[in-house]
Amino acid sequence: MKTTAVETVFEGSNGRYYTGWQIRRNLENGHWKLCIRQRTPVRYLVETGADVLLLLTSIDLERLPNWLEVRVRGMATRVVDRRRSIPHRRRYRSR
Repeated sequence: MKTTAVETVFEGSNGRYYTGWQIRRNLENGHWKLCIRQRTPVRYLVETGADVLLLLTSIDLERLPNWLEVRVRGMATRVVDRRRSIPHRRRYRSR
């Protein structure tokens, strides 16, 4: 599912995708440290908490893979990989 309600989506050098909101949140929370910012094209080089460099490059929403979904909830936007499954929790304990 692709949406145009999102400002920008970035492709990471780690193969994952991020919204501008996710990047700002990681930087503001101290999970990432900004190393270099380029304006045209918009790119960021950040250092992650694991001391790994991550290059984030803005991409057109039309280039998003079909298995990605951009979810908007209030002011928060995030990219969700629909190929990844969430482990099921047991509702009842077996005795």
